[in-house]
Amino acid sequence: MTGPSWAPATRSVSFAAAVLCAVSMAACTSGESGPTDSGAPGGSSGPTVPTVPAVPTMTIGTSPTLGPLKPLAWSQIALPAGHVPVTLTAYGGRVLVGTVVGEAPGRPGLVQLGLPSAQAKVLTVTPASGYGSQATWLSIEGTSDGGLVGVGGARGGAHSNVRWSVWRGDATGLREQEQVFSTFGGWGAGDQLGVIPTSTEPMLLGTWESRQSGLDADVWLPVGATWVRQDPSGTVLASTKTALVGPQAGTAQGASALVVGSVVELGEGARERPAAWVSRDGNSGWRELPLIATGSGATLGVGCREIGCLMVGRVDGRLAAWQVLTAEGQSLADVESAVGEGVPAVAVSDAGTWPAPRVWRGRWTVAVPTPTSAAGGTPNPRRESILLVDGPGGWERRETPPGAVIAMAVTGQTLYAVLRSPSGEVHLWATQE
Repeated sequence: MTGPSWAPATRSVSFAAAVLCAVSMAACTSGESGPTDSGAPGGSSGPTVPTVPAVPTMTIGTSPTLGPLKPLAWSQIALPAGHVPVTLTAYGGRVLVGTVVGEAPGRPGLVQLGLPSAQAKVLTVTPASGYGSQATWLSIEGTSDGGLVGVGGARGGAHSNVRWSVWRGDATGLREQEQVFSTFGGWGAGDQLGVIPTSTEPMLLGTWESRQSGLDADVWLPVGATWVRQDPSGTVLASTKTALVGPQAGTAQGASALVVGSVVELGEGARERPAAWVSRDGNSGWRELPLIATGSGATLGVGCREIGCLMVGRVDGRLAAWQVLTAEGQSLADVESAVGEGVPAVAVSDAGTWPAPRVWRGRWTVAVPTPTSAAGGTPNPRRESILLVDGPGGWERRETPPGAVIAMAVTGQTLYAVLRSPSGEVHLWATQE
């Protein structure tokens, strides 16, 4: 089975070049899972909690060179006929597979995987609009009240832009909440990046035209069945004439949201640097979380668990990682900075999919895309991902089926992964090691 005709736009550090091209004329003339995996801007900072200082250092490629590839016993998981996997969500001790069903453009589907001996169950997906009936899933997340929130998109219109749709549901399925066109579209519209399920309320993360320059990082909040975009002006999520905010992904730990991406600092020798932003309570109390990096790059993936979060990305063409560690009862918003995580000197792609890091068997597990060209500039048609597991002796490379990992989830002792094979087919795999 091949993938859908439309897939979520892949973001990469080439964002810097595109954004600089888009704003260069203006710039010249004027001197954007929980333990099992998981308001208006500028609200009250809340009660004071003792801060655990973190050492703001960044280490790239200082771990020992990767040793031999360690095998894993992967099994391909059969889905109901016509379903092609797109997203994975750990939910209620099971895994939900967001799928596309049928020939292009297809329709959105949702499959619940049961226990190993149970059969997959097709859940109800109810669109309310024409574009919703053709949507490909971008993100599906479980919420603190046991519900589900999803975002999907389908290309259409004169310019073939993505028409976004938002969905709510529960263990029985997902139903589209039809929005007016201006919610996600129109002049100034950017992209959707995913659902951030804080315990305060679920949020949608995306981008929108800035009042000053380029795009802002924007948040949409639910008001009944309507999703309302919040104005980030005056917060760290807003771009300025000297710094362009570029969000890439986000997640939640309790009431706090953690968004990762990059900032392009304009001026002589414009530079893109990795960046992260953390909120105190839902969409309030945003601040930038310092990340130390000596080169150019971006933070591209993030995952959280009870005791902290792991952010991964690229600096000067190599894998980089940062950890945020929280003490018991401490809010993510009270951590002063991220700690550089020593990782192997692995070359990574400017493009490709960066699934959120997951905790598998108590260890961080990361899948990163390999470069599209091998040494010497020769083509690398396999476009495989590298799967790294943080073992007792450091990071280890583990075997995956051939292809690129586009989604991961963990339930119990099982790691699930959606892979796109070198031939373009998309399948669901699982391993228990």
